[in-house]
Amino acid sequence: MSILDCKGQQSAVLRLQRALRGQRVPHSYIFHGPEGVGKSLLARQWAKLLLCPKPVRRPLSTMKEAKTANNALNEIDDCCDQCHDCRLVEADTHPDLHIINRDLARFTSVKRARQLINLPIDVIREFVIKPAGVVPTRGRARVFIIEESETMNPASQNALLKTLEEPPPETFLILITSRPERFLPTVRSRCQSVRFGPLSYAFISERLTAAGVPAEQVRYWADFCNGRLGPALELAQMDLYEKKCQLIEQLAGLNYYSALDAAAWIVDQAKDFARSYQKQHKEPPAEDTKKRGSAKKKGGRSREGGKPLSSPTRLGQTYFLQMLSYAFSEVLRFHGCKGQGQAGGGLPDNTETQSARSESARQIAQIAQKYSPWACARAIRDTTRAEGLLQTNVNPSLLFESLMIEYIDCAT
Repeated sequence: MSILDCKGQQSAVLRLQRALRGQRVPHSYIFHGPEGVGKSLLARQWAKLLLCPKPVRRPLSTMKEAKTANNALNEIDDCCDQCHDCRLVEADTHPDLHIINRDLARFTSVKRARQLINLPIDVIREFVIKPAGVVPTRGRARVFIIEESETMNPASQNALLKTLEEPPPETFLILITSRPERFLPTVRSRCQSVRFGPLSYAFISERLTAAGVPAEQVRYWADFCNGRLGPALELAQMDLYEKKCQLIEQLAGLNYYSALDAAAWIVDQAKDFARSYQKQHKEPPAEDTKKRGSAKKKGGRSREGGKPLSSPTRLGQTYFLQMLSYAFSEVLRFHGCKGQGQAGGGLPDNTETQSARSESARQIAQIAQKYSPWACARAIRDTTRAEGLLQTNVNPSLLFESLMIEYIDCAT
């Protein structure tokens, strides 16, 4: 696989390339941007380039930015994709590439049985700081990719400061995050930031269509995921569109009598999602998971998008909350188009993301009769707050029951 295969993030690729061409590659990077836009993919390809002993140069003509003005790069440095090191990286077995995530907490000296919310300090000490001081096994470099690095608690971040400020020779760290504001200022100041933007609607639609997703679902998931290809592919392949339609139906008929049933239905559907997710993303054996963060990892690639295989139930609950927010945003669009006097039941005919000819359009119109634009904005705010609470140890049943009551209270 080539670094040119990291589609849609040409500005990030070019920034890395300029640093490499000028021989000013920093030892620490922060890759930040929305989830599922290619941060982990580019991090792996960048690590493969750093570990490749025979890099090659490829023409830059395939990238959009190559045609823009003031672009001094005509060629791009890339891994050869043929040597033993490149094959080891592709197989997830390179001894000098370390993938760090919360799953490794089970294998530290501090034994834990429960799922962690934060990336603890003992993972950083035992799987980053300690191996960073060891000479690379294959002699070229040692690369650490820390997934969901915003989950590092303050103690973990402080422990990492010395390695970030004075890294051992040929040691590189890449912190992947969607929430860079959670880093301590001292961490941010010691790393170069590379921003990843959302992918285009057309690009995501093209990938979904190529994956065999029906046209109506392509329009919905491409807009729902807001430039995130990873979640769009995942949700489309898990047949969640029918559940989305049922969720809209629940919302359209929501009242005080059905609130608790609606909340229970969402919780049950999130559990069903978790079971399907676990079947589709089988967790690697414990020993292999441990070795992914050590110098002898044997596999267990995380799912697309780079996130570790953990908390599938919470992930399902998060997706259902996001579908609720999206439903209210569709109602807001309905009010806006209706106010402009557009035909089609308040939905614009020239907007691909609207399902004006489907059953959900009737349900959106029904919801709009109960929720004013102000009520929709309040409902979106309450849902966003609930999504934040979901990352703590809140009871999900109580959370969704409270949210359903809040929806009813803000209805007209």
